[in-house]
Amino acid sequence: MTGPVAAPPQAPPTRRRWLTVVAVAWALLLGFLAYLSVRNDPPTVRDQRTVGEARPIVDRAVGELAVAAGSDAVLRISGYEVTGGCRITPFRSGETLERDVTIYTGETDGPDLLARIAERLPRSYEARVRTGKEHDSLRADAGEFVSVRGGVTAPGVLILTVGTGCRPSAPLGLDVPAPGDEDRRIADRMLVALGGTLDGVTLAEAPCPVGGTVRTVVATGSRTAAEKPLREVLVPLFGGAQAGPALVDTADRYAYRSDEAMVSVDAEEGSLTTAVTTPCGS
Repeated sequence: MTGPVAAPPQAPPTRRRWLTVVAVAWALLLGFLAYLSVRNDPPTVRDQRTVGEARPIVDRAVGELAVAAGSDAVLRISGYEVTGGCRITPFRSGETLERDVTIYTGETDGPDLLARIAERLPRSYEARVRTGKEHDSLRADAGEFVSVRGGVTAPGVLILTVGTGCRPSAPLGLDVPAPGDEDRRIADRMLVALGGTLDGVTLAEAPCPVGGTVRTVVATGSRTAAEKPLREVLVPLFGGAQAGPALVDTADRYAYRSDEAMVSVDAEEGSLTTAVTTPCGS
């Protein structure tokens, strides 16, 4: 028969208090370091940044693309398109934020321009162009899981989309710019001259990497009558003798540069979309 088992020795009360203090301090330190990491370190997965936190990176990429397009193209930038309903995980929904950069060039120059854009983007973007029989495309990484995707969509037309991918929802953290009275006056003048009626005017802006802002005013409307050819209407309105040669000149699409702006019109199936873009450096 064995005797009673002796209880293990217990730490003195003072030592137990010190162990508790150390454990709490260590937990607080780990929490503080995790907070600093989330605030300051680059994310290791997309959902560490909300769409609002990713928005400045999207804007920066739009400005980089505007510069990379060069002085031999016409472009327009879009505003913010936020789409909900995507899935971050099977149990967590989110939003995507995208902006488009539409670029017009000569009818056969799209693939060459796409390659030049890839070369002109910052090296950190690691831009790559893929050439195919039916489609030429570009892929790049603007940082923090913001992508640049797109390519040649029609002869002389490139569309590049800067997107965040699915992320936690959050306010964009800025006031969306609104067109001014002069913007509306010019838009209405263009639509009327083109035989249409003005439905709406929007303004989009992005910071240029060399300073300043690229700015696009887009007017949409309905074309009620086929008036003069697009060239005969647009050149006197914007540029006159200072207007450069047209990069795109078809029955339903026209794009050219003047000394101060880039102008484009898409007129298809009774609708009109006109854009006037002030480039970086203007």
